[in-house]
Amino acid sequence: MKGSIVSLQAPQSINDIRTAIRELSARAQLARKEGRNADAAELDHRIAHYREELSARP
Repeated sequence: MKGSIVSLQAPQSINDIRTAIRELSARAQLARKEGRNADAAELDHRIAHYREELSARP
């Protein structure tokens, strides 16, 4: 599944999580630029979840 965002439920590799953070960050930035603040806030919430997941890894 090249180019897809990883699922929040499935265990992910550190590289998958970093890729998801990068892609979601780009989407959030675009949403803010387009004035879609609710979408940007949701994406920021997902990014925070991935960052917590990454920080819990050894």
